[in-house]
Amino acid sequence: MAIYRLLANAAFDPAKVSVMIEAYECACKALDLIGAKTDPLTELVAKKIVEITQSEVEPDAQAICDRSLQELGITKH
Repeated sequence: MAIYRLLANAAFDPAKVSVMIEAYECACKALDLIGAKTDPLTELVAKKIVEITQSEVEPDAQAICDRSLQELGITKH
């Protein structure tokens, strides 16, 4: 999954990593991308989630999921 590649060499505390993974899985589910390892959209979603999470003091997975899709201009299925 794209999010794991982005987090492999990143320095985030475990709580933020957990939130990012949950937000990523939420977004992939909303877009019917579960298990899509090579879809370019998964990479875009993962990068947006990391970007948003970095700016949040107390990140919330659902809010990050929703915001990432909104900022990317993607609608949920």
